[in-house]
Amino acid sequence: MRFNIVTPVLNGEKFINETILSVVSQTGPFSIRYHVQDGVSTDSTIKLLTAWQNRLANDFPINCAGIKFSFSSEPDRGLYDAVNRGFAACGDSDLMAWINADDRYEPGAFVTVAEIFDKHSDIDWVTGRPTVINETGGMLHISPIVPFPRTAIAAGIFEGRFARPFIQQEGTFWRPGLWEKTGGLNANFRLAGDFDLWRRFAMQSDLVIVDTILGCFRRRRDQLTDNIGRYHAEIDSSLSPNEMETRVKISKSYAKARFEYRVLLRHYEGPWVCERWPMCVLPFLGTKAFKAEHWRLSLMARFDKEIRQIKKRLTTAENAAVRPKKVQN
Repeated sequence: MRFNIVTPVLNGEKFINETILSVVSQTGPFSIRYHVQDGVSTDSTIKLLTAWQNRLANDFPINCAGIKFSFSSEPDRGLYDAVNRGFAACGDSDLMAWINADDRYEPGAFVTVAEIFDKHSDIDWVTGRPTVINETGGMLHISPIVPFPRTAIAAGIFEGRFARPFIQQEGTFWRPGLWEKTGGLNANFRLAGDFDLWRRFAMQSDLVIVDTILGCFRRRRDQLTDNIGRYHAEIDSSLSPNEMETRVKISKSYAKARFEYRVLLRHYEGPWVCERWPMCVLPFLGTKAFKAEHWRLSLMARFDKEIRQIKKRLTTAENAAVRPKKVQN
């Protein structure tokens, strides 16, 4: 299985090393085609990228089936144009994702995603638990499992006003067929290109939430996402009056927990199991509703373990009962 990973960057010297390391240190039976698309940086970014290119070609320890790293530096129309250019440079793959130059993947993310897509052919895109780190890399917040129903994503409610959760781009992976069907990112966006892409993905397929951390979003000073007003204005300008009306209607249904959503769970060392969960029936509890889902998950895992132990004891007892006794002379 081959991953195509793209990092868009412009003057990213402060965090780019950590981002690249989080990609090239992934371990598992897969290969990685990794391209960094630079927008003509004026700091030391190009120098750092050149150093990584040399190191990966020589003495860097590779713990997967292979890594092909490249970078290019040229003017672009912005973040989303850079991502489109990066994927165009990568060629064919089995899975796709992009990671911005100040964010990071968690260890084990790729092997987890590869296993899920290998075993679940009906899944086209997944996302992990939304996770936020601070400027120095410390954990700020790990979200519980968040319900992202397909209809609600397509309606565009996940942007902070109509429903608080965001689909975290840093932990989202998808099959190339989904990218091709939807035409990739709309480079006319400046801030909400991923929001627009997720809407179009959801018109094709369910987003499946994985009960693990795949990637981390870094909160730092002077980042694009700080301007939430411009972000919302860009979203509103991209929607028709009918779509805006639908968004309000769907957000009310979401608040009343009228949707189901798909979740991938792993109980101890068992396989990833895809389940369809109803939203919590007590939405007025707010964040406590998500804790209720965790409580439910914990109970399921506990009962699953106890049931397996009981089955094991019964099997042992049955085997002992049918085992022929030794005949004494």
